[in-house]
Amino acid sequence: MIPRGKLYISYKNLVEGAYYCLTDRFRLPGPDVDQCANEMVCLSVRTGIDLVLNALNFPPGFEMIVTDINIPDMFAIINWHELTLVPIPVNKYTLNMSPAQVEAAITPATKAILITHLFGGIMEIEAIVAIAKKYNLIIFEDCAQAYAGNLYSGNPASDVVMFSFGFIKTNTAISGAMIKIKDPALYAEVVAQNGHYHQQSTAGYFKKLFKVLFVKLLTNKVIYTGFYNLVMALGKDFEQVLGGFTKGFPGNDIFRQIRHQPSTPNQRLLRKKLANFDQNSITKRIQLAKDILSKIPDNYKIGFENKRHSYWVMPVETHNPDALIKHLRNNGFDASQKASSLIKLSEAGGVPKPEELALDNLVYLPVYPAMSAKDRNKLIQLIINFSH
Repeated sequence: MIPRGKLYISYKNLVEGAYYCLTDRFRLPGPDVDQCANEMVCLSVRTGIDLVLNALNFPPGFEMIVTDINIPDMFAIINWHELTLVPIPVNKYTLNMSPAQVEAAITPATKAILITHLFGGIMEIEAIVAIAKKYNLIIFEDCAQAYAGNLYSGNPASDVVMFSFGFIKTNTAISGAMIKIKDPALYAEVVAQNGHYHQQSTAGYFKKLFKVLFVKLLTNKVIYTGFYNLVMALGKDFEQVLGGFTKGFPGNDIFRQIRHQPSTPNQRLLRKKLANFDQNSITKRIQLAKDILSKIPDNYKIGFENKRHSYWVMPVETHNPDALIKHLRNNGFDASQKASSLIKLSEAGGVPKPEELALDNLVYLPVYPAMSAKDRNKLIQLIINFSH
């Protein structure tokens, strides 16, 4: 069976991470590399937005306009800061939000806008940024799914730009995030707050490296097939079993987990990976996605009109996702509806429009550049032949 994805970390990286752990106690304190004056490393994007909202300290009851799709923790963190969420839908063809809808949602209580780039697509946000400046609003960019090396580093006018390097993300360091903050005073306050957090333990990070090694071995086609058959034979839920390996912050107490600094070995590996990122891997990923999209019917396609898509994941839309998943799995491809933990906020009393991105009908295809041309063509034919 073709696994649903590959981890963006090499065996060499894992050895480097282990080396950083084993030599951590012998290092002199100090940064490994220079960093830009407005950038900081923290544990996760969740940590980053929590830190920034703490520093901004908006009064309770004010509003934050948000892309209506994100992971549950991001919405929970904003709610914890006693801000009211005002969701704006995403166009399923462009993966953009409507600037007109954003402006119409602004009230005297609005303080900020959170823009979430989905699936590897880069939202066109210039008009939204201009609207934010017009009303003196803070712009957050959640780029957790959109790291693509030098293809995008955030809009220069955005106030806060957040990139994730968690377990399943592009260029993963297993955990860690890079936060860019435009205002020097806000940056200094966030850095100071982050500095008060305890570091996660080196021993804990060392254990994570072995967990990742196991998952990386698991993504071998033969091993993955055996593992899938074993889980199914035991009557277990394969999605739950696999999710148990990849969930970044399991459990209910999210703040206890995110309010830490990453360990020093974690930071060292992240900085090394950023400095040595293989930009060609993104080029190959884009070429693969465009090849597949050019050969399947248009009614499957999500985000195909996005002009700067890097295809971190590749969802398709179908009226019968369970049947499509069964069809693909029966033919050796581990498609899934749960390759991402995204949820969609619904506006009270709102009726979704046909062009709005919804999650219920999405299926994530198991595609990655290393897959053979034979497997790629077989997947394309399976999608074409499926009764949509």
